[in-house]
Amino acid sequence: MIEVSGDSALELVSDDDSLGGMRPFLDGDEAVLGYEPQEGFLDRCWVLHTVAVGGKKVRWEDVLACVGKRLEDWQHTPSFRVFGGFDLPEDLETPELGEIDRDSLAHLIEVLARHSPDGLRTECYWAQAAIEDIGRPVPARRGRLDEALAHYDACAWPDWTVETQFPAHWWPLEGSWFVLTNWDLSATEVFGTPALIADLLADNRLDAVRHPSIAEVQGRFAEWREQAK
Repeated sequence: MIEVSGDSALELVSDDDSLGGMRPFLDGDEAVLGYEPQEGFLDRCWVLHTVAVGGKKVRWEDVLACVGKRLEDWQHTPSFRVFGGFDLPEDLETPELGEIDRDSLAHLIEVLARHSPDGLRTECYWAQAAIEDIGRPVPARRGRLDEALAHYDACAWPDWTVETQFPAHWWPLEGSWFVLTNWDLSATEVFGTPALIADLLADNRLDAVRHPSIAEVQGRFAEWREQAK
């Protein structure tokens, strides 16, 4: 269980902070919506943001099955486009775009803590996406893993006290895993060890799946497999 205080404890770091060598990548022209690592990790998966029908959380696959589709046949990255053009339930609550939902975040943190050197007290970097303030160094913070939910709440409308959304990138100082929520997508990409990814895929509280990365679908149209024939 993660205890949540009322205020964010993640501290802003200087624009001169190298973020453990990551700043040049996060500030790069290719990372405006978010930086996706291409090396340095043995495995990866997606944590799909929560979808609900009638207020009840459901899996993306269950929603798509109603219209005869499978996520594995979607030829692009996980986003709101997956649900476009179908006769879906009127009370369908589509996934958050560009920001992980709180429920998924809480469960993701618990799994990550089991694969972090100091558990929930593991020190991490938390960095925004460049699109939030184009032309300036990416704003970043530093703080423990167990402080993430308080920061999420501090970023949440309408009671926000932090004028940015929840960070697009976060990772432990020792670099064993990396989390990305691209601003244009409705899922969060997690990079790490095979053991971490296996735990995420096995956790029934998360809708975690294997699906092509952003780099792997670059240049493709956002369409279903049968449409691409």
